[in-house]
Amino acid sequence: MINEILKETSQLKQSAKIKDDKELAKGFNVYLKGEKLETSIKDFWNGKENNQSAVKDKYPNMIQQLSFLFLVFQDINDFVKQSYDGKKDKDTIKQRITACNKLYNKSLQIFIDMFALLDNGSMMNSFLLWRSIYENYIIACYIAKGTEEEAKLFNEYETVQKNKLTGVKLTKAEKEKLAKKYGRDFESNDLCFAKNMKGKKTFIKFVRLAKEKKLYKYYMMSGYVGLSNAFSVDNGIIYDPKAANKKTGFYSEEAAKSINAYINLLSEFANLMIENYIDDKKQKETVKKVVSHYGKEIDRKWKKY
Repeated sequence: MINEILKETSQLKQSAKIKDDKELAKGFNVYLKGEKLETSIKDFWNGKENNQSAVKDKYPNMIQQLSFLFLVFQDINDFVKQSYDGKKDKDTIKQRITACNKLYNKSLQIFIDMFALLDNGSMMNSFLLWRSIYENYIIACYIAKGTEEEAKLFNEYETVQKNKLTGVKLTKAEKEKLAKKYGRDFESNDLCFAKNMKGKKTFIKFVRLAKEKKLYKYYMMSGYVGLSNAFSVDNGIIYDPKAANKKTGFYSEEAAKSINAYINLLSEFANLMIENYIDDKKQKETVKKVVSHYGKEIDRKWKKY
């Protein structure tokens, strides 16, 4: 059976010479013994290591710089908690601060995940993760300015998401209950928690309400970087086909844009948390200065590339 498949495969190549069963079996046995396979794997890892080295030579101390910035962003959680613990009217913002904290911490987790990609020379794919942080940020902007009712609906929406993921069918009574709570589109629209939004609930509406223009261009661009989009295979913004390593891909001079986008976006997210959830004016200004200083300092280092 295997020999028949190999015969048919070889016939697909116009210039290929049709081999008999013995020749095919001999060639197949070489792969089974691992001889050619071992060579192919070595070639792949050598290509990957070369790619890693090229990125590290061009962007030295990249992970150390970004790791330090991560610690600065992470400290915002402590300041927010400290401010919240000292509040007398906690119930007035409990749902909103919970929702924004979830989104902020999820974004920091994505930032950590990005390190592994960068450290392995995959700057292109690190930009694809950036999209998720942007979406978290835009939703957090809406929730921070919204109502406790909407924030509560957002926090409880995991019930719907779990049903989607597990494939468990809801009973008619359960569906009616959720439809009453979220609206009839609760199964098809994750943004249905925004009860006060009129008309169709779309992500672009959230962007407009947040009045976010500076980073939206990166959001649009991130869908076309590298090989992530069918229309950008030949002329990707970050992927450079002329300089491409056949096994792992190489990246153009524009690759550092993904790092700048991370620094700018997380700085904006940190400022959102500071502005909305730290009450003490002196502390607020101090923390904002720290974020601004380190964000700009590291951003400055990247802009030279």
